[in-house]
Amino acid sequence: MMIYTPVGAIDQATITEHLCITKIKKLGFNASIVHMKAADIIIDVGLALLKIQVKSSRIKRHSAERPHKFGYHFSVANGSRVKTSVTKEQCDIIAFVAYERERVFFLHITEHKNKLTKRFPKHFFDTDLNLDMEYGSLRNAIKTHFEYNKLTIDNKLKTFLGG
Repeated sequence: MMIYTPVGAIDQATITEHLCITKIKKLGFNASIVHMKAADIIIDVGLALLKIQVKSSRIKRHSAERPHKFGYHFSVANGSRVKTSVTKEQCDIIAFVAYERERVFFLHITEHKNKLTKRFPKHFFDTDLNLDMEYGSLRNAIKTHFEYNKLTIDNKLKTFLGG
């Protein structure tokens, strides 16, 4: 008989990094888990290497005052005592991973607005509602990176970005 052991925070981080890299590789990109300062994953998009920080969350109740409201609440901060928001010097893309749903939403760092947390409603990561979420959000994050940094997009990447 197997005894169920809840997944700890370190195991959850490892699992979500592997889930995230699997999604990226299925979309045709070379990527590696690196743990380099704030970057967890490096993705090769042709003319650039992009740093991705992976954040994970389980479904949580929003507050005691709203016990019927559930969603995902991600900490997007660095530091153990003094919390600071992730910056564009540390990573290019944040990957928000809904642990139970095994879904990933990619967001370019310039669209994050320097907040310490990010909330998504429970239904945001539902597969029925967001069939193209991973592909579309990664495409938008890469496109935003190239536009923000005024980089030239090669033909292979142009095909992926739809242009």
